[in-house]
Amino acid sequence: MIETKNVTKIYKNGFQAVTNLNLKIEKGDVFGFLGPNGAGKTTTIRMLDGLLEPTSGEILVNGIDIRENQTEIKNMVGVVPESHGYYYWMTAKEYLQYFNSLFHNQNVDDQYIDYLLQRVGLYEKRDVIVGQFSRGMKQRLGIAKALINKPEIIFLDEPTLGLDPRGQKEIQQLLSDINKNEKITIFITSHMLKDIEVMCNKVCIIQNGVLVEQGSIQELQKKYLTHYTLLIETDDNEKAIDVLSEIEEIRQIDRCNEKLEVKFVKDLSEEKISNVKQKMIHKLYESGMDMKEMSVKTLSMEDIFFRATEKEA
Repeated sequence: MIETKNVTKIYKNGFQAVTNLNLKIEKGDVFGFLGPNGAGKTTTIRMLDGLLEPTSGEILVNGIDIRENQTEIKNMVGVVPESHGYYYWMTAKEYLQYFNSLFHNQNVDDQYIDYLLQRVGLYEKRDVIVGQFSRGMKQRLGIAKALINKPEIIFLDEPTLGLDPRGQKEIQQLLSDINKNEKITIFITSHMLKDIEVMCNKVCIIQNGVLVEQGSIQELQKKYLTHYTLLIETDDNEKAIDVLSEIEEIRQIDRCNEKLEVKFVKDLSEEKISNVKQKMIHKLYESGMDMKEMSVKTLSMEDIFFRATEKEA
């Protein structure tokens, strides 16, 4: 759906915001685009949706060169920026009608606009002026506006910023439904790393305009969690440390709140890992202890983000 080849952006004042950026986003992806403040995220989005021209490099959207076919590209994308610029005197329906008129799209009528309002949960509020909407309702309206031209990809900048937990979850669910049911590719930039973890199948991390990591969350978890690690809780954790330390395949045991973090040595096969688990349970049982809990430790998106950016620094 999107491919960039060595894209660089240098502003007139000489500031280089993005350097040799290579992204690959497949159709149907929910793609998380991450980075610290000033990393080049907004500049990149503006280049991808045709608002900024790259200094060098190539951007293809659905196989089309963005430099040569900007109008076609803009008809293909929807954008939900962090600051929408709502017209507070318009009703929700008037707001969508207005933006539809900008596309001169004869295929979108009031019936489709009603469908969009229903899709984002605002149909009952269609005749209420936008000035009376909560932040979450405005965010829903912004998503409906991004869908007005029936795009193939939508870009969202901080879609859940400032929302309460329920509002965050509702927006997450709405975007997931749009991706699955409408088959629309979604490109999200957010500092809410939990959003990215819940919604995205692929992520990219940039820092100082340079690509640091790209891949599925599972791939990055595997990369940054170098040792197979279990979290366990027993009825006597201190005694358990002594007992489990005798197992040669266990590299390290650390206390982690009420649990123990048990790291295995590197590169064990699945069969060997299973055998070590059985050995652990057997040794604890022989020593008169009960295993209350055992779970495999995985890295959160926050863990991956900090490890990747600290490595780069």
